[in-house]
Amino acid sequence: MNKQKSTVFISLEANHKPRLKQHPPSPPVTIPPDLPQPMTMDTLTRNYQSIVRALGIYYPVAYQFARLLGKGQQGQVFLGLRQGARGCITEYAIKLYSPCLYATPEDYWTDMGRIAAQVSRMQRIQCPNIVSRYSYQETYGIGYVEMEAIDGVDLSRLLSRHCLERAMPRCSQGEWVTFTQTVFRLEQNRMRLQPGVVVYLLRGILRGLERLHDMGFLHFDLKPGNVMVDRLGSVKLIDFGRAVMINEKVSFLFGSPLYMAPETHRREGGSPQSDLFSVGLIALQLLVGHPIPENPDVSEAELLKVKMGIADKLDTILPPYVSENADLVGILRKLLAPNPADRYASAKDANVGESGLATIDKQLIYAGLDTEYARDLSDYLSKLIAPQTQRIETDEAD
Repeated sequence: MNKQKSTVFISLEANHKPRLKQHPPSPPVTIPPDLPQPMTMDTLTRNYQSIVRALGIYYPVAYQFARLLGKGQQGQVFLGLRQGARGCITEYAIKLYSPCLYATPEDYWTDMGRIAAQVSRMQRIQCPNIVSRYSYQETYGIGYVEMEAIDGVDLSRLLSRHCLERAMPRCSQGEWVTFTQTVFRLEQNRMRLQPGVVVYLLRGILRGLERLHDMGFLHFDLKPGNVMVDRLGSVKLIDFGRAVMINEKVSFLFGSPLYMAPETHRREGGSPQSDLFSVGLIALQLLVGHPIPENPDVSEAELLKVKMGIADKLDTILPPYVSENADLVGILRKLLAPNPADRYASAKDANVGESGLATIDKQLIYAGLDTEYARDLSDYLSKLIAPQTQRIETDEAD
């Protein structure tokens, strides 16, 4: 068999001058599935765990994992450093797909084939509100996707006390006052986003969905953790591991139950309206400061019951300063209609249609309450930049 060799990686220091570092030899892994020995689920699981422990991929392209960016049911996402020629170092987000959810290696590789085909089609999508996906690869039977590395935070972390407590001591008194007027509200020890910035974020989500739906895809796993805001305040949809073609029949359901549309709970075919319902749930969480329902451990049957009646209870759920805007409440009610036919016809309609979110922006302009939300978010996120790396870092990176 091939002898183990030391692999040369690049290490980034605080002064950003790259230096060569000898990485320990790659951990022992099992022979890939294209060789005679059959690969079992135990083998796949050990290979996946070996890659995570080694903090790197060695074949077919070498990446050093600088830090964990996120993790979930499907696997883990790392910031990967890749060394090119003449000292060129480039950064990527590497999503490593775990085999643990699958019954057999064939089930795992079949789904990896779906993801590979999805990357091939979605690579053509060019949209500032969608994360770029570059390629699908496999190493020792484990699938991974190379994506654009976004320097920013997702919406769930934007709402967290952790970010707030990190930013507060780095703000001047004047900056803090500005942020509490334009970006968030602190009431009863709960963090909520201001309605204007919520509308800005939702419109960015809808622009990304418009392009995605035009290509025939549903995101199918929209939630605050899958929407990021980068250092310039731009909105980007991420994590398309569960994306499916419109009206595609899926063999198993991977989405996050808390943010699923009612028809998804009923295992019916998905449509653009299914993604729009998830947008409505995201909007509620940003405005209220917690998911609806707040307890994520309720049964799926109870979740469905709550969602079937949520549109009629908005006046009791939303803060008074939000519920007094009848147009905004009407938009949320339409997004959260239990019947897909009663929701907006498309993401574009929800954004710039006659009764879409663009009407709220116009109200803010007429009232003199509009602001440059991208700039305000960018200024706030600048308080989360770590001096050592010059990147925005949150709890996952600590």
